[in-house]
Amino acid sequence: MTTSESIIGRCSLMCPIKEQRMREVEGLLHVFEIDDKTKHMKRPKVDPAKAVKCFSRSAAGQIMTNPDLLRPPHVLLSTVRYLFTKIITKTDINWVLIYDFVFDRLRSVRQDAVIQRIDTAANIRLLEPIIRFHIYAAQRLYERSISEFDAKINNKHLLECIKHLLVLYDKQDNKNTRDDLDICEDFDKMTLNNNRSEMEALYILLHVGDQDALKRALMLSPDLNRNSPTVKLAVQISLAWYLRNYVRVHRLVQQLSPLMACAFFSNLQSFRRDVLQIMASGYNNKVLTFPGLKLQELLFYKDISRIQADCKLFGLTFTNENVLFQKLQFDNKILLANPEMYYTTTVLHNLVPKILLECTST
Repeated sequence: MTTSESIIGRCSLMCPIKEQRMREVEGLLHVFEIDDKTKHMKRPKVDPAKAVKCFSRSAAGQIMTNPDLLRPPHVLLSTVRYLFTKIITKTDINWVLIYDFVFDRLRSVRQDAVIQRIDTAANIRLLEPIIRFHIYAAQRLYERSISEFDAKINNKHLLECIKHLLVLYDKQDNKNTRDDLDICEDFDKMTLNNNRSEMEALYILLHVGDQDALKRALMLSPDLNRNSPTVKLAVQISLAWYLRNYVRVHRLVQQLSPLMACAFFSNLQSFRRDVLQIMASGYNNKVLTFPGLKLQELLFYKDISRIQADCKLFGLTFTNENVLFQKLQFDNKILLANPEMYYTTTVLHNLVPKILLECTST
């Protein structure tokens, strides 16, 4: 059923049958969507229980608003749950392949939501896990080459999602409570999510030290600003960064939960660059050196050889595993340190249930 204002999707599957048949005939099925019994055939068959709608751009002759091809909110949510419980948790496949598949299918989920103009509460429930995924992926694939993982594109979609989410939160604040309860019917009357403090804190850490992000944080309601330990900690870290108190930043960051840490460490290259520049001026000396092991601790380096690589990048002298800071040597034209994952791949794999699967339990 459609009106001039809204469209209600009628597709009850994760992927419309029409698309399933088309991709099966054209040989466009992803390995995650193939019927296992036919995977050795020249033209594998689709498994309807595993096929997930692809993202597609609007094109001439293509009707994007066909209700039969659009999934209603509860199907979109079940699709996200499927991706997080059945795909992301795979251990026998390169995570780049997993990321590419999930990234595309989550983009399709967002597209269906936009076309239907789904309600505020439903949109919030969809965006929150998607934001977690992009933050986690940014850290999991941090050191991959651009041919495998484009960090800028991932970050672009992350920021689009989280900014949209904050707008929805603000919109929800202005709604009548009764209205919010009514619109939850699409989710079998599930209670509204209680993850806002987490998302507000993630936004602060993704924009650590940014004045506008701090201004928003300080204008939040008392429940979120003063009574939420997560938001309070994020604000303290951001203020310390803004005031260039990087020793305090280091101390506070160690109190972050894994997901919050992933958000902060997306700024690790900037953090290291800024601290090294300040130290090049503050510890300027032609003879005395700064202990490399102390610097390794302060800037979250996993290996002292990484310090040597950054010293070379910025023009600083690295000698006997110590650093000779000289203000005039520092290359101000270099804006970022070398990339490095804070967590190891093994640790990140073990964090999947804690970071990504919590959102599927309700």
